[in-house]
Amino acid sequence: MKIAIYTNGGTTIGMGHIMRMLALAKELSFNNDVIFICKTHKDNPYKYRAGLEKVKEQGFNVVEVCEQNFMNEIKNIKADCIITDSYDVNEEYFNIVKKHFKYSGCIDDINTCNYFNVDFLINLNIYAKKLNYKTNNDTKLLLGSNYVLLRDEFRNLHNLSKNINSVIKKIFITVGGSDNSNFTEDIIKKLNGFDYELHIIVGAEFIYIDKLKAYENDKIKLHFNANMVQLMCECDVAISSCGSTLYELASCGTPTLGIIVADNQKLAAEAMNSLGIIKYTEIDDIYLNLLELSYDKRCLMSKKASKIVDGNGVIRLAEYINSLEDV
Repeated sequence: MKIAIYTNGGTTIGMGHIMRMLALAKELSFNNDVIFICKTHKDNPYKYRAGLEKVKEQGFNVVEVCEQNFMNEIKNIKADCIITDSYDVNEEYFNIVKKHFKYSGCIDDINTCNYFNVDFLINLNIYAKKLNYKTNNDTKLLLGSNYVLLRDEFRNLHNLSKNINSVIKKIFITVGGSDNSNFTEDIIKKLNGFDYELHIIVGAEFIYIDKLKAYENDKIKLHFNANMVQLMCECDVAISSCGSTLYELASCGTPTLGIIVADNQKLAAEAMNSLGIIKYTEIDDIYLNLLELSYDKRCLMSKKASKIVDGNGVIRLAEYINSLEDV
């Protein structure tokens, strides 16, 4: 089966959609011909550059469509199945692709459309079953953290018990693939001077790298191409934006303070905070919230986090998509 994946990444929208679809594409490529469809912008070639480069770097072919006319251009792409993971689509888009592809599916996080005219709909978030999706009667709903799309290295980590140290020493810090508001520096300022070792993930589309480099010392370390699993597992606590990274941290059992850096992260932050999986915090309150993370509390958070994701969501989704041709 030929499968087209429509998704984008870049400076303003981050890299989360690209990264999770690459995880799915890799699994699907064992049995299918997988291509990507990604936007370009004629007046701003840098807008989507990071996403395009990441997909090509992973060895996938990319069909580039112009931002101003992408719906019409997608009609001309030949594939059996299209999977959409993007916030820039609407009901008109789904009606178009339903007509032009044998199978159409989408990944959604926050119920972005009034109606989804698709064959299958995926929401991999812990709160997904609480959203009232309006779909066709025969639309297959694949909802919940059993379908979280994580990379190979995060699979089956939940079987390993994380070592929780009595005192917080190492802190993992990430706000995603881009940080146009420079939240990373704000976090550093709140913790600089205290007896913590800060391990800061610098995303591909960070624009304030020089500012961050000014803080580097024995206690503040920047990571540009980090072994994420190793760092997450080694650190005592994480401070993370409330996107898909929360599920990676959960698979590692790393106690996490969650910060909201985009509106689409509110539902995940609220759900995980209410379940005791993470502790939500404002940046101004980070230090006080760190002090409240006692050894016992961190042990409990780690156990709860490890239970919500096993890392095999990508296999479950690939098996379902592969089965479409068997119907």
